[in-house]
Amino acid sequence: MRYRISTFIFILLSFVTILIISGCEKTEQKKPANYPDALILLPNATNIKYYELGGSLQLTYKVKADYPATKVIETISNKLNQDKWHILKEDFLNPGLSSSHVKGWSSYENVTKSPTQIDHLWKADWENQLGDIVTYVFLYQYGKKESKDLNNLTVYGIFISAPLAKQSRAEIEELTKKGNQKKNK
Repeated sequence: MRYRISTFIFILLSFVTILIISGCEKTEQKKPANYPDALILLPNATNIKYYELGGSLQLTYKVKADYPATKVIETISNKLNQDKWHILKEDFLNPGLSSSHVKGWSSYENVTKSPTQIDHLWKADWENQLGDIVTYVFLYQYGKKESKDLNNLTVYGIFISAPLAKQSRAEIEELTKKGNQKKNK
């Protein structure tokens, strides 16, 4: 059951993050001074938006990159590695659920969109020595009844400071614990 709860939480958080970013009105197109270097803007990016949301700092943009966006993922991973960030093999907020560093791309029907869309999603986290977390989500998305669009990639970068990351992880662990207790009754 833990896997199902974690999978549900992962999918829910992915949708919520993307929906919040998509619907957020307070955006900037130039990098604000307080944004960390871990939010990496690729040179060929378009539709650039910076957000501050719930204590996190976020960046989203689009790039032309053919699926599976190997060069994009490698570029961002290499820059983070140079800056002493290390990959997390499990989703930070869902311990026990492998990140895309391990499992690669996921594909599913996104029924939250009307009409239904097909999503190809790559999501993973990195952590630095301070305990800050940076999450990257790479998303290809197209209508279920449309031709596949596997060269327009949306990139989401989310930076969570160490104190907020610690608090968020504790809250998720508490929710999981309560869910498991209800299941066992």
